[in-house]
Amino acid sequence: MRPAADARARWAPVWIVTVVAAGYGLGSGCAWLLFRASDVGAVFFPPAGVTLGALLLARRRHWVWVLGAAGAVELAVNLWQRLPPGAACGFVLTNTLEPLVGAALVRRFRPGPIDLTRVRDAAVFLVCAVGLGPLAGALVGATTSAWTSGAGWWTALGQFWAGDGLAVLTLGSAVVGLATLRARPRLRRLWRAALMLAATAALTAIGFWPRDVPLIYLPVPLLLAAAFGGRVATVGAAGFVMAFVANLQSAAGRGPWAVLADQPDLEAATLQVYLAFVVVGAWVLAIAVAERDRARAQSRREEQARRRLETLQAVTAGLAGAATGEQVVRVLVEKGVAVVADHGYVTLLDRDGVHLRIWPTSTVPRTVVARFAEVRLGDIRRLPVVDVVREGRPVVLASQAEIAERYPAIMEVNAEVATRSLLVVPVRVAERTLGALAFAFHRDAAVGPEVAALAQSIADLAGQAVDRAERYEAEYSAAHELQRSLLPRISGHLPGVRAWAAYHPAERGNDVGGDWYDVFELPGSKVAIAVGDVVGHGLGAAAAMGRLQQVLRSTALAGASPAEVLESLDAASLAIDGAAYTTVGYAEYDPIDQTLTYATAGHLPPLLATGDGARYLDGGRSQPLQLANRPRAEATIAVPEGAMLVWYSDGLLERRHEIIDVGLDRLARTAETLRDADPQAWCDRVVTAMTEGSATTDDVVVMCLLLGGITAPADVAGVLRLTLHSVRDLPTTRRALRTWSAAHDLSADQTDALLMTANEALINSLEHAYHGRPVGPVTLTAARGERREIRVEVDDRGRWRPSSTDGERGRGLDLINQMARRVVVNLSRHGTRVTITVPES
Repeated sequence: MRPAADARARWAPVWIVTVVAAGYGLGSGCAWLLFRASDVGAVFFPPAGVTLGALLLARRRHWVWVLGAAGAVELAVNLWQRLPPGAACGFVLTNTLEPLVGAALVRRFRPGPIDLTRVRDAAVFLVCAVGLGPLAGALVGATTSAWTSGAGWWTALGQFWAGDGLAVLTLGSAVVGLATLRARPRLRRLWRAALMLAATAALTAIGFWPRDVPLIYLPVPLLLAAAFGGRVATVGAAGFVMAFVANLQSAAGRGPWAVLADQPDLEAATLQVYLAFVVVGAWVLAIAVAERDRARAQSRREEQARRRLETLQAVTAGLAGAATGEQVVRVLVEKGVAVVADHGYVTLLDRDGVHLRIWPTSTVPRTVVARFAEVRLGDIRRLPVVDVVREGRPVVLASQAEIAERYPAIMEVNAEVATRSLLVVPVRVAERTLGALAFAFHRDAAVGPEVAALAQSIADLAGQAVDRAERYEAEYSAAHELQRSLLPRISGHLPGVRAWAAYHPAERGNDVGGDWYDVFELPGSKVAIAVGDVVGHGLGAAAAMGRLQQVLRSTALAGASPAEVLESLDAASLAIDGAAYTTVGYAEYDPIDQTLTYATAGHLPPLLATGDGARYLDGGRSQPLQLANRPRAEATIAVPEGAMLVWYSDGLLERRHEIIDVGLDRLARTAETLRDADPQAWCDRVVTAMTEGSATTDDVVVMCLLLGGITAPADVAGVLRLTLHSVRDLPTTRRALRTWSAAHDLSADQTDALLMTANEALINSLEHAYHGRPVGPVTLTAARGERREIRVEVDDRGRWRPSSTDGERGRGLDLINQMARRVVVNLSRHGTRVTITVPES
């Protein structure tokens, strides 16, 4: 049980005692002070209706609290009126035995909630609560009066029976009827009822004022008008007001019954009988109206049943076209449950197999939706959907009594949704139960064979649709998880670059693509930038994307140029399923020179935004992977300080019924309006402007990179950058290396190793790279790495000639290998890069 329910259970006796004591005391005081009970004995006695109504509304375990409160107040009032102890105790017994007998008999024949607009419930209430209960009390009360005051036994019997029976008929029926209303009354209805009761009181006062003019019929039309509303509770409340005012006028000597002032016993009894006949007449009319309304509703439901059968084809078509779980649920709620039942629920197991998620129809109140949005299978409360999912068998409950008996935990909800009969069928596929469909109705025994067969047909269709959606969503989720896991976290310490990337998957219901991006640092304080899009969808596309990304990283870190990186992807894609026709863009940014070298294999061009505007970089273009029939091209541009590079996938631009050029123009105009230097803000604004806040049908990747420069040779990253044009530059280079080594606290051994390996690598490049041609530039880059390692890169743009056969030549690389921890030589048509790692001494 929930904490709130525990608290209500603990405080229930306190509320019962308080309410019953207050109502009983007020009614008893009115009987003694206003109706002259001390003069005539038992007259119209409102507490009888209070006690009976409280018993019928309370649980049986709380009856002792109801009777205890009533008996205590009765005893206190009797002693206050100075009755003899014997009389006081006798009347206490009278007024506790009477409601106990009436309530026990009613519950014997109607154990569940009572609907006084139904003939059977009304008959049980009239016979047991209005007739037999007051009769039992009258027997004890008449005996007590005859024994303690010498009153006539038969006269007292009639007084007690008439006065208490009228109170139960009016006030008791009002209490029971109001508590079992199917919906909370609206404020307008409450005002209308209040005005009607006030008018009843006024007309009763007028009708029972004169002695000689017969006006006692004046309030009767108001009771009949209330009866035409089909609400016995309203009739009972109006009857109570009429009885209260009539008895008050009669006690004051007004009205037609004043002629019997010399016979107060006869006056009180006959007045109650008249009032009872008026109320019963209106009550019978209210029941007839309610029965008529129910007959009309039944006819409407039969017509709706025919329409429900016609909609089965629409449900089938809707489920056939539903790809995701959300779409399946929407079809089941709107076209399945809602057209078969007055209200209901679609319940499906989560993937963990422990929680049940519940989707209601639109007619279910929000309070109920919030309370039962999700349920654990191990919940101690018994719920119909839980039992159906566990056992895999349907549950049919034909009445509120059956619901209350098997599932008392949902009775509080039933008061809000007015469920009187319920059908719950399992949603199954093969031998596995996936959930349940609950069909709830506002009438008893609404689940006939046709309804049950239709509900089971919908459940069978739902099982197939849910199973199909689960398989699709499992692959969809796995592909997205794989894709997200392969997308890197961009470092916040890239040299000269501040970067941010945004990835927005396509809306659910569209297949996962292979969009990806990557930004990472290269040797020599350079930054690699990559974006790509694998053709295809699902897990295959995501897996191919991951393998291509790894090939790109390894090739780039080995020193390959952008064109060489694309060529290596061409070769690798032949062995990767699903990699054909992939589009890739790759760039290498040098923050020292502030140059961007880039190449694109069928991918959309990057956008460079500067203070002068935004322009697309159209150089270095070639075909997608496996389609190029010539060497890959690359282009190099100088980048102004503070330029913003925007690179993206086609999902950002493509729209239905719109050519790609329109999207390119829109992106350029958007970039020209942005002045912020924050890449994250750029990404957010670009995505918002391009998608207009709506879901996309394709994945979207956007990278924004703020490009700046760093200072050489000695910047915060500890980078030395030198360019040599001939062997005559070697002495100057060695001096610069010694100075750089001292500035970075290198040991003598580490300095010697650095000088020796760098010198040999530079000599090799100067002698072998440009044979037969003018000597070109050779670049030296030295940087301090992790663990105090020194990384040296020697780059040239020539082609090494074959090794010499001279025994004294070609030993430079051997010497470097002996003194370095690791040496990597990358030969390409664009030049040679030697990467040397000098360890800590």
